[in-house]
Amino acid sequence: MMVYRKALKSVKHEKRHTKLDITNTLVLLVLLTLSCIMVYSASMIGNKYGIFTSSVPVETTYFLKRQAIWAVLSFVTFIFISVAIPFEVFRDKNILQYGFFAMVILLVIPFASSSINGARSWIRLGALSFQPSTLAQLFIIIYMAFILETRKDKLRKVCTSNELINIFWIPLFLIAIIFFQNDTGMMLITLSVVGIMTLCSNMHFKNIKRLLTLAVMAIVIVVALLFVKSAFSSGSSYRTNRIKVFLNPFSEDLSAAADQVINSYIAFGNGGLFGRGLGNSIQKLGYLPEAHTDFILAIIAEELGLVGVLFVIGLLTALICRVIIAGTKSRNTFAAMYCIGFASLLVVQSVVNIGGVTASIPMTGVPLPFVSNGGSSMFILSIGLGIATNVLAHVKYIRGNK
Repeated sequence: MMVYRKALKSVKHEKRHTKLDITNTLVLLVLLTLSCIMVYSASMIGNKYGIFTSSVPVETTYFLKRQAIWAVLSFVTFIFISVAIPFEVFRDKNILQYGFFAMVILLVIPFASSSINGARSWIRLGALSFQPSTLAQLFIIIYMAFILETRKDKLRKVCTSNELINIFWIPLFLIAIIFFQNDTGMMLITLSVVGIMTLCSNMHFKNIKRLLTLAVMAIVIVVALLFVKSAFSSGSSYRTNRIKVFLNPFSEDLSAAADQVINSYIAFGNGGLFGRGLGNSIQKLGYLPEAHTDFILAIIAEELGLVGVLFVIGLLTALICRVIIAGTKSRNTFAAMYCIGFASLLVVQSVVNIGGVTASIPMTGVPLPFVSNGGSSMFILSIGLGIATNVLAHVKYIRGNK
């Protein structure tokens, strides 16, 4: 409580509410608006026939209404955190301890539910669904920033493997739970973000080398096992089929599993440079599964063309650049490392989604940040962006008082 009061005084003294970053705010608003438009366009016809709702017909605005509610809630939360919640609050040790126990409970609950697309990573509450690993990602970034600030003096010296494990065991433990949920894509993304934060820290090079060696070994082993399993297994598990589709999407044995990739190719080809026009996608008419979620970029490509795709990528790039600027300009180690971590999450998640849609890498079921249908992911990323924007307000105060 004392930490919050002290941080709140800093916010009032610095008048952070007057330094809300206009670029982040406008870009986020455009992305959320575009998300609602494209989710509606991608799902409005399919909803009549229950294409996205297990053959149960629903109203054309079914997904639009839900996405719009989450978009408004996400934007309001972003504004509130940006101007009213000091980023210093998130480095409080007590809050992080309670947060860790909460993350463990939330990540364990999905093990009692049925798997979705091969992974047990969702919590369902009636019509609502929530993937706790997305919240765990944000918590891991915050906790890594806390570690890299509070243990920086120790990490500047050469540490033994046991000392490094004792320092980083909480993020590694949470990543391990995500892996055992059978959500390999989410695990690899989170591990990549942790690796980038480690590389950008000021810890001793030998410590970085030791940590990255362990991380690379873990990633290589996991990826190798998946490829070996997909190459020699005759099974038809969801994860195995994703690898096989990546290796040969036009295989006759994978006609159903490869529908997403093949029809995504067709969508990009149909779109050309300027697209067929908003609402005129053909692939969303039951040909492209998950058109409004993981493969929404393919619908954007077909309706708005390459220009539309580059526009979305440009908006995401603008957000990422602003977050990186906040990190590099901040004099606070926690704030700097947090911004680097959150920017890394946006970069890696965007690259993985775009790579999956274009079959450049195996599909992982990762949404396009702030665009794909999915309220919980949009909401959590908006919280993360709000923290980074609060850091940027602090940076503006420092630069204004030089």
